[in-house]
Amino acid sequence: MKRFSKKVAIVSHILPPATAGTAMRLYRLLRDIHPDDYCLLTCRDYESEGGGDSHGRLPAKHYRLPSEVWQIRLPTVFGLASFFNAITLLPRIYQRSRNITRIVKDERCNAIMAFSGDLIDLPAGYLASLKCRVAFYAEIDDYYSYQWPSFLSRCFAKFVEPIILKGAVRVVVLNDFLRDEYQRRYHINPIVIYNPCEYSSGLQEDFQETLSRSEIAIVYTGSIYHAHYDAFKNLIYALRLIGRSDIKLHLYTAQPHKSIEQSGIYGPVVFHGYLPPSKIPEVQARADVLFLPLAFKSRIPEVIKTSAPFKMGEYLSSGRPILVHAPADCFLSWYFRTNQCGIVVDKNDPKLLAEEINRLISDRELQRKLSEKAREAAVRDFSIDKMQANFLGLLKLV
Repeated sequence: MKRFSKKVAIVSHILPPATAGTAMRLYRLLRDIHPDDYCLLTCRDYESEGGGDSHGRLPAKHYRLPSEVWQIRLPTVFGLASFFNAITLLPRIYQRSRNITRIVKDERCNAIMAFSGDLIDLPAGYLASLKCRVAFYAEIDDYYSYQWPSFLSRCFAKFVEPIILKGAVRVVVLNDFLRDEYQRRYHINPIVIYNPCEYSSGLQEDFQETLSRSEIAIVYTGSIYHAHYDAFKNLIYALRLIGRSDIKLHLYTAQPHKSIEQSGIYGPVVFHGYLPPSKIPEVQARADVLFLPLAFKSRIPEVIKTSAPFKMGEYLSSGRPILVHAPADCFLSWYFRTNQCGIVVDKNDPKLLAEEINRLISDRELQRKLSEKAREAAVRDFSIDKMQANFLGLLKLV
């Protein structure tokens, strides 16, 4: 197994075998690392996580951080819960940093890496690194200062973000846009490590023709929430404009059907429910078109602009044509335009989307070219071996 030159305490809001993006990223980056070289810390019940899939649990020591006594749970009436959560942030951070510090000292760790999925993991991990006098690494999955829905939480994140990122030994981000944004704002040099793709090494050599027979299947796999809603609504409207009963949107998501329909996503839609990660490549490989959306109107435009969906590498590896429907100024649209590995509709226009769908499903040569470019991009930018090497280099592998 591969070895780090230092032992690292990794703090994350979620761990494998959970099937969320951060947990799967952790698994793919760490699965070949010797378990004595890191330990995993989380506030969640990792024993109950997971979806019964084969990617499993990492073999290193796990620690569940105790809940802070200052965590006050109140009903959301009049916004009291958000207010009390905000005013207890500092004591909660201090208490969590003490819990992290104790484990870091007991495990004799030489570094702390904290992920940004929980509001207080990043500042608590940084404070613990100062107490222990060890190196601190910040792993930023989304734009930290803008990803929180609460106004008070966002104000706090904007205040501590420059302190933490400037104090970190290295900052890791998921894409070029967030790297450039942090360079501009804080004059730091983050490292880009794309979400590693499990399937890049097993790509088929030749593009295969449409696998479905009775219909044209536009497929989406993953969570659906406010960061996608209007893009999905545009797709539904576009399918109605096309007016072909043989074109269907297939959704593989854990979200309940009713909540998705209440968001305006209904019509020529087939709901399939939750799909274990081990089954995703097979479903994606059978798609006629893979749909990759981001919202045009959202309360988190900064996050949309710098978002790198976990499924990017999986889609690219599948060998199927990809349809991106996202704002023109976001990383997703830029990446697919630059690498010519998908059709990009970057205007909030269902009619234009309908035109591009018609062009894509009727042009076999276009499908073939896009699929070839996508496979090349998957191997070059999302290969699990390359992303592991970048991660190991970050932590100075001996």
